[in-house]
Amino acid sequence: MKIKFSQTLYALFLPISFMVILMLLSAIPLPFFNVYDIGGIVITLLALILTYVIIKKQGKTFKDIGLYWESKTPIRFGFGFLIGVVVTVIMLAIAINFSSLEVVYNEDSDILKVLFWVLIFFPLAFMEELIFRGHAFLKLNKTIGLWPAQIIMAILFAWYHDYTGATFFNQLLGPGIWALIFGITAIWTKGLAFPIGLHMAINVVLAFVGQKNGRHAIWNLEYSKDMTIELASETNNVGFIMQICILLIGIALTEYYRRKNQETRKI
Repeated sequence: MKIKFSQTLYALFLPISFMVILMLLSAIPLPFFNVYDIGGIVITLLALILTYVIIKKQGKTFKDIGLYWESKTPIRFGFGFLIGVVVTVIMLAIAINFSSLEVVYNEDSDILKVLFWVLIFFPLAFMEELIFRGHAFLKLNKTIGLWPAQIIMAILFAWYHDYTGATFFNQLLGPGIWALIFGITAIWTKGLAFPIGLHMAINVVLAFVGQKNGRHAIWNLEYSKDMTIELASETNNVGFIMQICILLIGIALTEYYRRKNQETRKI
């Protein structure tokens, strides 16, 4: 028990130390430190360096944590990206259909500039998957099991997103739930290419409709009527139901994989 506890703490050192460093950097008024700008590149390099130092001390390589290039890497990334686009577009369509939201073209947008700036979502998705579905996640899965690994990393992933100013509960309903999907796809595909593609696609589609940063918005989600408490509540309820559906899918996939893997070990 003591060995498992110490190994669990050691596994958590990477994501927690990374978040602490980010908090310290955020407290310093650096003009370039914007995650949707050069700051995204900086923290991605930071994630790579931290991960390298920790796995090197354990005699491991990036390949051991699912970070390596093979012939199927572009296919897995592309497939993950495609699924992410389809799922996010469907969710937006449901939100628009069952609420008073509508998509309005942003006349101030420059499509070429938008396409250039959304490239920043690749290193951001890469960084988050490396930290939260890389070494720490695999170590927890091996040490204490898939479900504890999923739950712990989902909580940390939600906490990591707390800088947006939303409540921690809302972060659990958003990034926390999606962490289960990213986690199980990383385990299932035995690598990070698929979850990186999936993660990036979700961010890109949301950015296109103004849900990330105004710089990336080709369209905006707006209320077709004057916004009221009732309309806001209606929209929140639709979003809540969709997130619960994503949660149920994450739970089902995780449990299915756990049982399947358990049966395979018995054979």
